[in-house]
Amino acid sequence: MPTKLHPVSSQRDDTTRSWWTPAASLLAAVLVTTLVACGGGGGGGSSAGVGTGGTGSFAVGTISGFGSIIVNGVRYDDSSASIVDDDDSSSSSSSLAIGQVVEIRGSVNSDGVTGKASSIAYYAALKGPVTAVNVGAGTVTVFGQVVNVTATTLFTEVSGLAALAVGNVVEVYGLPAAGGAITATRIEREATSIAAFSGDFRIRGLVSGLVATSPGQRFSVGSVTVQTDNATQIEGTVANGVFVRVRLDKTAIAADTYTAKRVKVKNRVYESGVNKAEVQGLISEYTLPSAEFKVNGYAVRLGTSVTYERGAVGNLANDVRIEAKGVVTNGVLVISKVEFDDESNAGGSDGSSAPFEFRGVATCSPTPCGSPTGSILVRGVTVQYNTATTRFDDGVTTANLNGARVEVKAIAQSGSGGTTLLATRIELDN
Repeated sequence: MPTKLHPVSSQRDDTTRSWWTPAASLLAAVLVTTLVACGGGGGGGSSAGVGTGGTGSFAVGTISGFGSIIVNGVRYDDSSASIVDDDDSSSSSSSLAIGQVVEIRGSVNSDGVTGKASSIAYYAALKGPVTAVNVGAGTVTVFGQVVNVTATTLFTEVSGLAALAVGNVVEVYGLPAAGGAITATRIEREATSIAAFSGDFRIRGLVSGLVATSPGQRFSVGSVTVQTDNATQIEGTVANGVFVRVRLDKTAIAADTYTAKRVKVKNRVYESGVNKAEVQGLISEYTLPSAEFKVNGYAVRLGTSVTYERGAVGNLANDVRIEAKGVVTNGVLVISKVEFDDESNAGGSDGSSAPFEFRGVATCSPTPCGSPTGSILVRGVTVQYNTATTRFDDGVTTANLNGARVEVKAIAQSGSGGTTLLATRIELDN
């Protein structure tokens, strides 16, 4: 059975989250034994690390677990955070799901692995009709935009890439690549056909080919032509090269042309008051180590002293996925630490390097634990276990699992209705 998850609120400690969407996600902070190298970086500026203060922090990344919310390896307390969706409308923690890309504002503690979120914004890269599926290449095309599927891409309401069909409507969370493609972290099938879909399409990207005849503006975002009219809500000044979020009527007015219901200009910049940042994503606009480039669309440059994990400065290149950490100076993240993301959907030799993590009180579900295989709820997320492959540590066994406060590492696996989670390691959460 697929993992059905449905969060109700941001609750701490012994209470759980319950979810109705399948839980699983791409990018977690994988805890493998890795190469740590120090090297020069080009570009001057401060090289102070993140996690040394506790105010004015900003993070962009993928939700990889709960306990509270885990992004880029940092566990953020989200109990008092404001949460907004792609329309900037107030939402709740019940809307958050593994694999979603989020922006978090708040603080990171001095330990570098815990923090407190003051605001969380989540957003999809695009929502629209499937126009092609290439299982061999590991891609699905949505709105004419290529979406790359990896071993850790999570699927909801569909078993996987091979089960998608042309005409399906999907919502894609993911990371933009240098060439315009998207590396998917989560794909949700919204409907089997456009006719069966009752919502709006969405797309994000850079404006090009603007014909400024407001209110009838016409421009392109990727391969989609956007037409505005008197009813279109426009926030900001639309111009070639600006980054926009567009909500579209689902009915095409011509080939690959749609009427915009809302256009919001939202360039990817660091807000005032942010002094520390951590950005996860794919590198773009990279030329030389001494030059400024972008990660997930945010401007970065290497500081005078940079620490590298799982790689070195020579591994930096366009479309390489990294986590960049440092301080923000004059609107640019000056990097002091680079972590090359391990995209493996595996637990490692001891099960600790699996990409997904959950911390909380385990509840055996739906039947009592004790048998060699079964499942537990942790923070409302269903995780399966199998004593043949799951490592139990710190005295935890299937006999005493129910009610124990645990830390669970898990991998993604395909199910008939979406991605399910299989624990690679279960231990006490100390």
